[in-house]
Formats: sequence, structure tokens, C-alpha cells
Amino acid sequence: MHILVVVGSGVKSGNTAKLAQAFEKGAKEAGHQTDYIFLGEKRIEGCRGCGACQKGNKGCAVKDDMQELYPLLEESDMVVLASPLYFWTISGRLKSFVDRFYALSEKDRYPHKETALLMTAGDEGEETFRQAVHYYRVLADALKWTDRGMYLAGGCAGGEAPKRTMDEKHLEGAYKFGLSIK
Repeated sequence: MHILVVVGSGVKSGNTAKLAQAFEKGAKEAGHQTDYIFLGEKRIEGCRGCGACQKGNKGCAVKDDMQELYPLLEESDMVVLASPLYFWTISGRLKSFVDRFYALSEKDRYPHKETALLMTAGDEGEETFRQAVHYYRVLADALKWTDRGMYLAGGCAGGEAPKRTMDEKHLEGAYKFGLSIK
């Protein structure tokens, strides 16, 4: 299986990236091919809603770094969305990336993929990830993608190093999640 891991954080060596890399390591050990995208180094605008992508299959009218990511999306069998929790949902970077999926659709039908969600948050309360999980489930259902699960890592302090911490249990959990993908 070809797995695309997309990190929607702006911190290249932060907790979300570490979690995604642990998942990717497990997936590779399980025999999968992976591609890793760090959106913090990409310029991706939000969807303009112009509809150009739906007229004559011309592709997206927005010419930014998303153009180099569309082929990776098309080649993948599974898309793993990794994000820190920002204001109770996924990051704006990842949301802009997801909004641009519209250019992959034909008559509101999307190529079938499997998907998973990886998230980090400083808080570890019971309701911490509720809104983000709801969004992810609605997204997977709307795209008709097969949900392979999620790993939610609460209690991860953020900020600049050395404050940034990731409990080893979360890295191990994400690794085992990647390893479990068949």
C-alpha cells in the first residue's frame, strides 16, 4: 500500500511531526511505501470556490505548492492526516490542504482512499479532541474514504524546544498503529 502522511503543523521537529514519523516508521516496517509531507514548508492557499476544477477537468485554478502534491494524493492508497489541535480542531494549514481535495472530485465523487488521523494536544481532557474527531469522521464519510482509525496524543506540551515534550507512550502507540496497517 502507498501511504501519504501529511503533517499540518508549522513546527518541523514538533510533537505532531514526531507522532507522524513514528506512525510512518511502523508503516514502513509493515511493508508499505510512504511519502511524508510537512505542510509548514508549503504555500497552500485555501479553496477559492471558483469551480474551475469542475469545468472540463482543468484542475485547480490556484497555482501554489498544492500542484506538486496532487500527484502524491492521486498515487496514494491511504492518506494520514496529522495535526496539532488548534482552537479545538485541525490546523488551518491542514484544513486548506483538505479543502483543495475538491479538485480531485468528479461530480462530487472522490477517488477511494483509506484514511487515518493523528493528533497532538497540550490538554488531555476527555473532550479535548471531540470537535476535531467529529470533523474527521464527517470528512471521511463525505469523501467515502475508509476510516482506518486514529491516534490522539493528549498531554503534549508545545512551544519551542526544550519545552516541547512527547511522552514515549505516544510515540510507541503511533508506531504500533502504523505497524498494524495491513
